[in-house]
Amino acid sequence: MSVQKINVLVPPLRPVPPGAAWAAEAIAWVFGTDPRRPSLQHWLAAARVRRLADRAARRAARDRQALIALARCYASSQPEFAKDLMAAACTDRRA
Repeated sequence: MSVQKINVLVPPLRPVPPGAAWAAEAIAWVFGTDPRRPSLQHWLAAARVRRLADRAARRAARDRQALIALARCYASSQPEFAKDLMAAACTDRRA
């Protein structure tokens, strides 16, 4: 049996259309199949954690300001109680 060499011309591959590539990347991001990027679920979970941490910091600052305002109200009538309130507000900030 003899061996023959056959040359076959293959047309070059067409490039991926930009819209299709963008859509594929978006779908991979939403469903988390792309290991190079965090998925939409991970991104939303991280955003939620950041939002809750910011909310807690704002709530603590608001409570601290309320204690300081209360201490100023009691400063003339009950100075010892006002000092305790101010100390509580300052201690809360350091912790």
